[in-house]
Amino acid sequence: MPHKPLPLCVLIPLDAVLAAGCLLTFAYYHHVKPQVTKADENLLEYIDSLKQESAPDATAPVTEVTNTTGDLTVTETTAISVMTDENGSAVTNGTTGKSRVTGGTDTTAETDETGNSGGPDTPDTAPTAKTTKGTTTTTTTGPQYDRSGFGAKWPELFSLGNEIEQTDTSYRSHDIYVTLSDYTYADSVCHVADFYIRSTDCFQYAFAQDGDPNTYANGLVTGLQENMVTMCERTNAVVAINGDFMGGRQIGYVIRDGYPWRTEPWNDVLALYNDGVCESFTKDEFDVYAAFNRGIRHSFAFGPALVRGGVTNIGWTSSMLQRKEPRSGFGYFEPGHYCFIAVDGRGMGGSLGMTADEFAGFCGWLGCTEAFNLDGGKTSQLAFCGKIVNLPDGYNGDRDSLRGMSDIYFIGEAN
Repeated sequence: MPHKPLPLCVLIPLDAVLAAGCLLTFAYYHHVKPQVTKADENLLEYIDSLKQESAPDATAPVTEVTNTTGDLTVTETTAISVMTDENGSAVTNGTTGKSRVTGGTDTTAETDETGNSGGPDTPDTAPTAKTTKGTTTTTTTGPQYDRSGFGAKWPELFSLGNEIEQTDTSYRSHDIYVTLSDYTYADSVCHVADFYIRSTDCFQYAFAQDGDPNTYANGLVTGLQENMVTMCERTNAVVAINGDFMGGRQIGYVIRDGYPWRTEPWNDVLALYNDGVCESFTKDEFDVYAAFNRGIRHSFAFGPALVRGGVTNIGWTSSMLQRKEPRSGFGYFEPGHYCFIAVDGRGMGGSLGMTADEFAGFCGWLGCTEAFNLDGGKTSQLAFCGKIVNLPDGYNGDRDSLRGMSDIYFIGEAN
């Protein structure tokens, strides 16, 4: 006996219920349920092989070179000091000066043809050890700055010991030097955190809700968000900028501390290497194996690249990049010297925001040799010592009014 077809008055509501169920199921798995992406196993094997090749030979003999005279054996050392002039200012020896932007002022240390910084009190050579029979004494003058890492370039920027000097707009320690400055450019307020670090160990990252050790046990989990202030508090970040919102999509390189969480191409890529150098690539130019062979530490994958090799990158035609919006970015001057930038917009504080071309122009004006656009809009957030520096869209001074985010880059004391 044939079945009688259901009337339209029943079929239409039933179809609507089934369609709604399908949509809800899709929304749950795509937007609500955390998604897990696995790292490329072949790439992990390649990274392990690089580590094995670079590991020191534990059986190699260690030879100490000494200079023996009579019955006295002296191990040769070099005493390096930073002298002070008659005004008490530090005068470096054997280093070249570098222009930097702090508070809108360029300060450039002039050097002579030998590489010594100028001034009549600059010594021609570093103090040397005076050796007599049975004793060794070292004659030095002025503060003894640590010249390890990038401290060899700017020893006077970092503190002499482990003390921390902090104001509302600056931070100085043995490994970090930060200054905050505000600028007006293209009818917009730009907040710049200019910083120097002794090593790339100070350049760190955090994922949302990373306090739970089980959260990231099986790969990169997307869809999770956390407040910028709480992320800074739990990581002891000195200065932090929102990341590329890697949790909002399933594509785009996510490389942090040399680990390839995700290796799916998406847009421009900026690489920060272990030696402090930054380099930007288009999606087609970037070779992840070559990057690890070079020693990549972090990747930035929102984009676009705003400055490449000292050349401002303009002429963007995308409607999103042509609109005046709040923007965030990362700038590179030279190894050890970088900046985080946040641009207010959408009327916050009277600021209009910038187009991508205007943002690129500002980064070039600062003197960045590489600059990269990060996620913007409400996500554009810059924090200093746990406090929000800029005026994000919708922010009323309460941390709960901030948009949550999936990741941040920050500068913190190296462990």
